[in-house]
Amino acid sequence: MMNRFLTLAILLLMGISVNAQQNIEVNVSPKISRSISGHKELNRTKFFNLAANVNEIKKNLMGTDRERFDRYFKEYEMTLGRRLGMVNTENRWGGGAIKEDADRPGYMDIQHYIDSRQNLNDDGLEDLIAILGENQNLALHEAKDPYPDFMDLFADPDGHTYPNKPDAGAEIISTILKHGFTDFQRPAYYEIMNEPHWSLTDNEKFIQLHTMAYDNVQADGIPTKVGGPCSSVTYYYKKEYASLGSMTKFIDGTDNKLDFYSSHSYDYMRWDDDAYDFIGRISSGLPLEGVLDALAAYTHNTYGTQLKYVVSEHGGYISNSDNREAALEMLGQKYFPGSGFEYEMQKRTIDNFIMVNSAIANTLTYMNHPHMVEKAVPFILLETSGWDPKYYSSLLVKEDFDKNSSVFHEARLIDYYRYFADVKGRRVKTYCNDSDIQHYSFVDGSSLVMLFHNQSNESGTINLNIEDTGLAFKDALLRRLGRGEDFRPVFTEEAVNSFNSLSIGGQESIALFINYSSDIPEDEETNEEIFYGKETSVQFSGVRNFALEIPDYDRIDEGVLRIGISRDAANSKDVKIYLNDAPLSITVEDCAERNTVDYYATTKLIKVSGDMFTRNNTIRVEFPDGKSGGVGAIVLRAIMSDDVFVPDGPKYNKGVLKIYPNPAQSIVNVECEEEGDIEIIGMDGLVKNRVASAYGVTQVSIADLAKGNYIVRLISKQDAFTSILTIN
Repeated sequence: MMNRFLTLAILLLMGISVNAQQNIEVNVSPKISRSISGHKELNRTKFFNLAANVNEIKKNLMGTDRERFDRYFKEYEMTLGRRLGMVNTENRWGGGAIKEDADRPGYMDIQHYIDSRQNLNDDGLEDLIAILGENQNLALHEAKDPYPDFMDLFADPDGHTYPNKPDAGAEIISTILKHGFTDFQRPAYYEIMNEPHWSLTDNEKFIQLHTMAYDNVQADGIPTKVGGPCSSVTYYYKKEYASLGSMTKFIDGTDNKLDFYSSHSYDYMRWDDDAYDFIGRISSGLPLEGVLDALAAYTHNTYGTQLKYVVSEHGGYISNSDNREAALEMLGQKYFPGSGFEYEMQKRTIDNFIMVNSAIANTLTYMNHPHMVEKAVPFILLETSGWDPKYYSSLLVKEDFDKNSSVFHEARLIDYYRYFADVKGRRVKTYCNDSDIQHYSFVDGSSLVMLFHNQSNESGTINLNIEDTGLAFKDALLRRLGRGEDFRPVFTEEAVNSFNSLSIGGQESIALFINYSSDIPEDEETNEEIFYGKETSVQFSGVRNFALEIPDYDRIDEGVLRIGISRDAANSKDVKIYLNDAPLSITVEDCAERNTVDYYATTKLIKVSGDMFTRNNTIRVEFPDGKSGGVGAIVLRAIMSDDVFVPDGPKYNKGVLKIYPNPAQSIVNVECEEEGDIEIIGMDGLVKNRVASAYGVTQVSIADLAKGNYIVRLISKQDAFTSILTIN
């Protein structure tokens, strides 16, 4: 299909040199919807959550700070996401509701608990119910040592305790879920433990606690999904993806029967004097893409099911508290010296940016897996004055860190919600040629919404090509979140009328809203189907072939090949990848150095024309240094030709266009019996040359093209014919 494009260049100057290190091409088609495995509309309740529950909102905002309540839930459209402790809360502060059954030593007295929980209500929550709907949609994970002393308990290596009789623990869980909540306040997702010791993922009793609780909840018809293990990390790319086994062992132990599987995901940062920056283990972005692909591939190949995933905490922080305090004080005294509460709040903004920056990168990754991710909650708590007035991830901070103060100050963690405000609508077709840039586009009525996040420290220029909508331009809003030279966040929002020579800075996030005179029409719908290679978590040295079977390969229009890569940091980052012996264009990401600690981890995202696929495909991964590395999974996301609705559009045919000579060097002859346009397309999916065709033979110059494989495509009014060309 021939597209007309309106070219825009987007730039943000955040105190960073305009000499771009990245040249970024982005194509957006607002009239073509894009579904991912059937998911077209962005579901905000999955992603843009505050780690709080309705009772915290009622206590701290409703009736006491109505302006902030309206801003959070109406302007920013926050949703709620996380609560800690259920059995723990009832056991310690439930007023004796949990006690031992005299007739069943080691088990709870169920009837006593039910009798103690007869007066549950949602009083005072009417405004939240009107906003949030029938359920507050929380992910609730259990606190440490939740079970009562009358139970027979065992301890993990960290000293935390669990029931030796899993059925007794499962009974407490299902009883509280059924009788301890109103329908509105009952958690939508329940994780049986918060960050258990890693050794428990194949512990028989720990596994039985999960499966028995799941069985009880199912049998009782309780509308709560049960899962786990709520791992503390997602860097399963470690040890060249061998670390993936810590999750797959748990999946296998539970026979993949739980409603979901889960982990937390953090970037663990520290200040480094030599780098004069915060560095550390980064799991967000490209490393996380590969982990999610590998886990989904594992359950697909082993059980024939789509993995469901919950993330009840994610973000980034300075993991060593001593390093945090020293770094923030050093930077504070250098860039904005002072003392007292206001100075301390300014120091916290540096820490806040790390959390928000990582949470944005995580969120954009989870948004790319809507078929898999059920809930993803950034670890931004409402307020923590009751137990730690200085806690780093508190959105609202009491004045002078005095828990008795009645005055709250808002931390810059609010930037996460400001950035994602008004982001909604249907996904639309878009492509970015630079994997350092996370990018998505949506259409909401008459508004085109575009998100960009730079995972690297390098600045760059974004050349944005927007397909002409045929509508009059009305206005546009540019929202920017970056890091200043003093390491504090810089958030700006401005109306813009032109988009010329603008850039994106390192670790910068952009939201661009372009508004048209009327609603943007939906002319086409596409759906990305997902195909998985048969192997996951493969370690090898040198070269390894992987198989990818696509039964209906002849329907593929285009696709993105996704390959999770992990290598020891001492080894080269260079990788070569071949599809059916054809070399694919691969580069080392600008964010590679920033993402590498003891392991280099990434996901190679390679746009490939559908003409390159057969039924049985071979993907060859080569480490040119001959040393070891790992592949998490081989995944293809493909647009299938009969999944695209195009009124009176072309019918695609493969391998029927006659071209010669082949291989060729400077001129190729294209023989056809229809008039149209001939395109020479690179393996990156970009059109390198386009000429009008005539009936018979058309000569096309290829003298300026590099050696390699190309797609030759003829597009006429009714058909699209393609063949493979080699230039040598």
